[in-house]
Parts: sequence; C-alpha cells; structure tokens
Amino acid sequence: MPSPVLQVVLTGAELGQRQHLAQALQQVLQTLGLQPQWHLPEHPHNLAACPPEALHLLWTAQSSAPWRAQLHQLQRDYKVVQGSGEESLKQCLYALLPPEQARDWARPMPPTRWSGVCETCGDADCEQRLFSRLLQS
Repeated sequence: MPSPVLQVVLTGAELGQRQHLAQALQQVLQTLGLQPQWHLPEHPHNLAACPPEALHLLWTAQSSAPWRAQLHQLQRDYKVVQGSGEESLKQCLYALLPPEQARDWARPMPPTRWSGVCETCGDADCEQRLFSRLLQS
C-alpha cells in the first residue's frame, strides 16, 4: 500500500533556507511512512497556485509580513514555525504530525511560574484549573 501523501506549503524564509529545511523534513517524514509533497513558492504572490487544502507553514526566520498578508488574503489556515536549525525542524515536525507521532518533537513544558501567594502568581495553567473547579461547583 503506498504511503499517504502529505502536501505541505512552506513559506516565510528565503527560498534556499526553505529548500534545506524541506530536505531535512523529507528524510524524517519518510522514516515515519509519510511521503511529503513540497510546495515552496518563490514569492508570496505565488501562494495562490499552491493547493489550499495543503498544510501551510509560515517560517518566521526572517520578516514574514508579506507572506502573512498573502496567507490572510487567500484565507489559508497556517501554523507559525520559529527558530533555526534543529529547533525549526522540531517545530515543523510538531506542526505536521498527529499528536501520537509528534511526541518525540513536542515542545517542553515551560517551568511553573508559581511565586508564592495566588494573587501574585503568573501560572496560567494553575489559574485555569482553579477557575474550572470553581465553575464546576
């Protein structure tokens, strides 16, 4: 049975950088049984020629305003990827893969920001749990 085709539109950074990232992603995705089909438009105005149903990634390695504007104009959903090197590779994999496959590339949870009494604590997860319990009672 052939591998499922994963269509990906990679935007944002310079074309050469995106080509390099796509090659690295290709190697990892193939080991997972996925056959990505890459769309690397040269300029933001070329986005219209890319399949709208593809997964769109906006790599913010450089100024991404023109890409972001075109994605919005075309009403394309997209995920933002940041960083360079290994970090951008991990973020792309996390954005592209289903949760059960993305665990190895998941972003680490930030450390708890608890700082004493609740009124001065900045832990959003703790606050969410507290208010969820209050609403349930």
